[in-house]
Parts: sequence; C-alpha cells; structure tokens
Amino acid sequence: MNYGKKLSQYKKTNVETATGLEIVVMCYEHAIRFILEAKDHYEKQEYLEKGRALQRALDIISELKCSLNFERGGDIARHLDSIYNFLIRSLLEADINRDLDAFDNASKILSQLKEAWEAISMQPLAPGFQHHDSNTTDAERRVTVQGGIAA
Repeated sequence: MNYGKKLSQYKKTNVETATGLEIVVMCYEHAIRFILEAKDHYEKQEYLEKGRALQRALDIISELKCSLNFERGGDIARHLDSIYNFLIRSLLEADINRDLDAFDNASKILSQLKEAWEAISMQPLAPGFQHHDSNTTDAERRVTVQGGIAA
C-alpha cells in the first residue's frame, strides 16, 4: 500500500470515528482552507482551480446549514442559518465582483465559529450528556465521507 492510500485511509478512519462536534470543527477547518485556496487561485488567475476550491467551500457551508436542527438548536440554529446564508451569498457575490476582501471576511467568520465550537467541545457537560456520535447527523456524515473533506 502506498503512502497516499494509507493517508487517505487514515483520514477516512479519523472522520468515521469523530464525534459530532469534531466533525463540525473539521468542516469549518476545511471550508476555511478551501476559501483561502480559492483566493490564492484567484490571485494567480487560475480560475478553474479557484472555482473548484470555492465550490468545495460552498458545499461544506451548505451541508453545515442542512445539518442544523432548529427544533433542538432553537435561536442558535436560527442564527447559524443566517450566518451560513450570509456566507454563501457573500462568497458568490465576491466571486462575481472579484472582491478578494470578502474571501478574507468569510474565512474570519468561519474561524470565529470554529473557535466557538472548539470551546464548546472542551466544556464539561451536565451528567448524562456526552459529546458523542448520537448528535452526528446524516448530513454531517455525508459532508465528511461522501464530500471528501478529509481529502
């Protein structure tokens, strides 16, 4: 087995064994990475690669949006939905208008959200609650396994 195949298998196992919170953090990390890659490709006038990276970021943000549970999440889910809608809209507009500052703004917003989720994952929970896979939605699994963010 070559190195690339071993690395791919490791990443897949890492995703499959992650908790719901860890998957959300991974999604943010990869969305940020793809936005920064898109900006870099834009600056280098590598438009095909820019489009691919931007689409991957948009796909991840869309999956995060789809995984929101408004019943359990209440106001937080509604606020996240608004943020995700804003990010999708601003990234699409930034692409059309060639506004590279908007790419930086989107990655900054996602970084702040990522930090918040990381802080949540470090907080002790009330007795009887755990940070485990029962909170992982099908959409979260789909974005990580089928969407290939681990790649």
